[in-house]
Amino acid sequence: MNWGYISAFWTTVVMNCVQPVNWEACLPVQDWLFPAVHDYIRFRTEKPYASEKRALRSINGMDGR
Repeated sequence: MNWGYISAFWTTVVMNCVQPVNWEACLPVQDWLFPAVHDYIRFRTEKPYASEKRALRSINGMDGR
C-alpha cells in the first residue's frame, strides 16, 4: 500500500471525523467506507474508467463505426 493513500486518508477522513460537527456524516461507515474500499481494490486491478471505455467501444462497435 502506498503511504500517500494512507496519509490522504488520515488527513481527510480521520482528522475530519474526529470533530463532533462531522460525526453525523462520518457515522454511517457502510455508506462511504465500503464503497471506497471496493473502488480502491477495483482500481488496483484495472485503470479508472476502463469499464466506461469498454461500454463506449461496444456501443460504437454495434453502430458499425
